[in-house]
Amino acid sequence: MTTKIKATNIWKKFNNLEVLKGIDLEVNEGEVVAVIGPSGGGKSTLLRCLNKLETIDKGSITIDGEELCRETSGGTEYVKNNDVRRIACKMGMVFQQFNLFPHMTVLENLIEAPVNVQKRDKAEVIKEAEVLLAKVGLSDKRDVYPRKLSGGQQQRVAIARALAMKPAIMLFDEPTSSLDPELTGEVLRAMRELADEKMTMVVVTHEMGFAREVATKVVFMADGHVQEQGSPEEIFINPKNERLKSFLKVILK
Repeated sequence: MTTKIKATNIWKKFNNLEVLKGIDLEVNEGEVVAVIGPSGGGKSTLLRCLNKLETIDKGSITIDGEELCRETSGGTEYVKNNDVRRIACKMGMVFQQFNLFPHMTVLENLIEAPVNVQKRDKAEVIKEAEVLLAKVGLSDKRDVYPRKLSGGQQQRVAIARALAMKPAIMLFDEPTSSLDPELTGEVLRAMRELADEKMTMVVVTHEMGFAREVATKVVFMADGHVQEQGSPEEIFINPKNERLKSFLKVILK
């Protein structure tokens, strides 16, 4: 089985606050890894470190077989800037707040990075973008500006935009946290379809139904540590960690 993400001994602090404390994480090809846990446990920070939106203080990260950074005697050493950008492009990321360009139409949002960052042929990218919009059920919105869309529609555009970069891995940072409950389902359906297609995914989420029913592995983080990880059955039915037990007791009541 091919390893898509291997993070070893990841440490990260902001000012004097340690947010990640020796995190180890391995994600294999086709896995859907749900990262759960209380707010402030380091989940989103871990995702941002994997995508190099944040640099780590110590540890090593390998993405799709390529070393993004390695641990050295002085801390952590990253690869050259051009390689960082290329490796980071192997990962598509969907954020809590959509982060669409408000001055661009839906189609323009999808093609901007493939054309201007990856330098791909514009006509070809447009064709691919139209296929992706059909995939997320938004073909009729291609010429609409984000402000005219519901939150659920904007998040589906964000998913299509990330897929337009042809990533090997998809990262989701609480993709439904900004949505009303009635809009959450349409985003989760799009993510379930990606899982069915064996897309490698890491999903930070409070949606326990998604973690139980769709994820192949669940990672529980709290206080900057991975407290427990395993299959959904191991985590939800037979948890061993006391911190996890108390978390589930509250969130599943």
